[in-house]
Amino acid sequence: MKRFLVLAMAAVCVVGASWGLLAQTPGVTDTTIKLGSFIVQSGGVAFIGVPVMRGAQAWYSYVNDELGGIHGRKIEFLAFDDAFNPANTVAVMKRLVEQENIFALVNPLGTIGMAASWTYILENKLPVVSPHMNWLTLASPTVPHVFAIQPNNESFGRAAAQYAVLELGAKRVAIAVVEDAMGTELLDFALDELKVQGVQPVIVVKYPGTETSFSAYALALRQARAEAVLLFSYVGDAAKLIVECDLLGFKPKFVGINTITLQLYDLAGEAAEGVVFPGFGTDPQDPTSEAAAAMRAVYARYYPGELMNAYAMIAYVGAQMVTKALMDAGPNLTRQAFIDALDRFTGWDADGMIPAVTYQPDDHYGIKTLWMNQLKTINGVRTAEFITEWDWTQNR
Repeated sequence: MKRFLVLAMAAVCVVGASWGLLAQTPGVTDTTIKLGSFIVQSGGVAFIGVPVMRGAQAWYSYVNDELGGIHGRKIEFLAFDDAFNPANTVAVMKRLVEQENIFALVNPLGTIGMAASWTYILENKLPVVSPHMNWLTLASPTVPHVFAIQPNNESFGRAAAQYAVLELGAKRVAIAVVEDAMGTELLDFALDELKVQGVQPVIVVKYPGTETSFSAYALALRQARAEAVLLFSYVGDAAKLIVECDLLGFKPKFVGINTITLQLYDLAGEAAEGVVFPGFGTDPQDPTSEAAAAMRAVYARYYPGELMNAYAMIAYVGAQMVTKALMDAGPNLTRQAFIDALDRFTGWDADGMIPAVTYQPDDHYGIKTLWMNQLKTINGVRTAEFITEWDWTQNR
């Protein structure tokens, strides 16, 4: 009898310790894991944010519905609209942390919002996984609880400058750049890289993120006789600038960043033809990819009749990264176990949908190889044709 009581007491202690562990882990109960995000879903950038939100939500819903969640816990994904306004982002972050008590920040969208919230995120040691933005600060220096997935502004800025000079042979390079945290970082790296390549930009055209008219900027680029223009702009702004250049009969070679997608055709029409931009994922509509087909099937289940685009794809892949790490962390989920699981990622590529990602405790850089693409009309079909892989570290 005495032995039975001792064993019973030991069992109670183990259960109590496990319950206590969960009680101390924000956002985790015995039945749920609460994940949070800021993703614009209204205003001028909603055409990016809505697919991002839906891409992530589709995968989290699938995990809940078909896989039973993560070790028996269902995922609760809270994606709040910050309207791409950094002041709103700060308010959203405080709500997520102080009211919703989230486990981790996943799939957030936008450099300007992250920059505004960065100190708060660091103070709270909040895990951040798969942020959809180019901000170098996410990856350099390495922050133990922050894991970038997409390439950052150093990769995009230097690669664009290199491609214009080394591949296109441009000697008169101009830069059109939005004046925000993303644009500033891109500009700094591009200017440095052009210097490395022995080229001085003929003009740097800066415009505020609230700009609506781009005719004066197009005229300035034409007057500078630019052969190539680096587009450090969001896709809507890039489209307006390209159209204005086209109206002037000015047709330089445009090299963009990852904000440029096939959607540029919808916004700029034929003027978009020939624009070069880097990618880091397989086209979700690729008819030759089994992984893309599987992804489309899941997406269609939750958003029937909606075409899955590149924004939805990278968010979907990022959500897959999140759930893999949650699963690998084991049933006794803590933030540290989650972080440790991510640090064990080796050559993970979402079944070939993205270049391979490897994390180590001192390297949370994410994707390092860019896939250069060009907008082309082939047999009457507008497409983004793959050109080449580009590793800027090998072209200096």
